[in-house]
Amino acid sequence: MKVTKIIKIDNKFSFEAPVFKASTKLNKSLNGKINSERIDLNSLLIPNPENYFLVKVNGDSMIGSKILDGDILVVDKTQKAKDNSIVISSLNGELTVKTFKIIDGEKYLVSSNEKFLPIEISNFYNFEIQGVVKHVIREQE
Repeated sequence: MKVTKIIKIDNKFSFEAPVFKASTKLNKSLNGKINSERIDLNSLLIPNPENYFLVKVNGDSMIGSKILDGDILVVDKTQKAKDNSIVISSLNGELTVKTFKIIDGEKYLVSSNEKFLPIEISNFYNFEIQGVVKHVIREQE
């Protein structure tokens, strides 16, 4: 999966939304269910904006991790990648989204779609982890 766009986070505005009490019962409406509690989505998703960036991705190599073509990923550039972290990495100058794995001391970038082979990170690659994916943002149809 490739990164098609990098978006800097602008924290000049907050985005607050009311919290609704939801039920799984049918035939209920939200009328009258609004309470005074509000959630600031910026502080929930991006607690320290200077440490985060957004990327828009395309491709299908991460569908097993529920990252789909066109999704926007919230990425923490300060968090250190661990085994099984989903990362944004630079691989020979191309930004990619993969799962970072360490197997028998060797580092790999692994897709979550079996159509794609794992990439063993050797000294032949110009490789750098840019950040760890924290959230996936997707518009529902």
